[in-house]
Amino acid sequence: MAENIVGGLFGLTPQMYGEQQRMGALNEGIALAQLDPAARGAAMTYGGAKGLGTAIGGAFGVEDPQLKMISTRNAIAQQIDQSNPESILQGAKMLAQAGDQQGAMALAQYARQAQSEMALVQQRRAAEQSSLAQAAKTQLSIKQEEQLRDELSKLPQGASQDDVLAIVTKYGSPDKVLSALQASADKAAANVARNESAQLANQARIDAAKIAADAKIEAARVAGATALQIAQMRADSAKELRELTASLKGPKVLAPSLQKEEDKELELVDSLTARESSLAPAIATLTPDPKTGKPPLELGPVNNLRYQAQNAAGNSTVESRNYAALQRAVQEATNLKTDAAKGVQTDKDVLRFANELIAAFGGNDTKTTLEALSNFSKSTAKAKENAQKRIDSRRVSQGIEPYYGPKAGTAQNPIKLD
Repeated sequence: MAENIVGGLFGLTPQMYGEQQRMGALNEGIALAQLDPAARGAAMTYGGAKGLGTAIGGAFGVEDPQLKMISTRNAIAQQIDQSNPESILQGAKMLAQAGDQQGAMALAQYARQAQSEMALVQQRRAAEQSSLAQAAKTQLSIKQEEQLRDELSKLPQGASQDDVLAIVTKYGSPDKVLSALQASADKAAANVARNESAQLANQARIDAAKIAADAKIEAARVAGATALQIAQMRADSAKELRELTASLKGPKVLAPSLQKEEDKELELVDSLTARESSLAPAIATLTPDPKTGKPPLELGPVNNLRYQAQNAAGNSTVESRNYAALQRAVQEATNLKTDAAKGVQTDKDVLRFANELIAAFGGNDTKTTLEALSNFSKSTAKAKENAQKRIDSRRVSQGIEPYYGPKAGTAQNPIKLD
């Protein structure tokens, strides 16, 4: 780091100076070799005298002044914290005290520049923080703005200003709310203008491509191209224009209202997938072994109490852990039933088999519980499949590639909800 300052700010480091001296000696040797014998002898006499003087000076402690100055700068630079302008200024003072006024001025200028850049960075950060703070004061969340607009849209015709203010003040001071609505409207208008500008630019690119294609075909015709060659060129240019037009349109997306519906469906698919995974271990614990004909877990009042006690005491066994997995599956069914009671939309078959599972588990019947558990899992898988079909059906109806399977709505994958 210190050598960076010495080399970058002052031009030379001790290593660079030594290399410069060696290169000078090498160049002198090359020039000497090119002289005639008489001139070479005179030059060697001069060089010998000069070398003798340097050697005598070194013997009596006389140091090369240039090397001494560079070494001093390097030693001081070693003591400088380059990230601290105050430390750099202190280094400038040390150079001045050492008699290196030129170096001191250069280092002081470097310190002032560093201070200026740091101050500018701090100003920008302060401005960004102020802007974010101001935005937080003047903006509503997306959900708040939707709720506000929904309430305002439900006001009857001829509603008074007091009616409007009564709704607006629920979301903050009228000035703040109206300012946020205006900012949102301005942003929407800017987006529209930007989209229109992009459309004009895209059309200009398409028009330019058409002109270039026509010019190319005309040049080929003048050069003597055959009718077949020109026809092929027209077909190629038409294909290129179609591809260009398609690329400029970009990927097609769902309308905001349809995207919200899809987001909910995707969340449902994720939830149903997780439920399928959680039910699989419980089904395995109640499924009879093909060889013995007995399941890994036998339910019953006494067995159930033993399993619970083993798990509670930290002395779990394979059977007690299987019982815990079954309990989690039953809890999943119980939660589903509770959600349905609260008005959460739930598939009817899934809810029916969830109730069956709860009842079967309460009766401590292994076989009946397995049947209910299997039906609960199958209905969950069917509900997931139908949700995926709804997602694909919605996307295909809007001309958008589906998420699941081959292109939905085709002969290979017709859309059919169960």
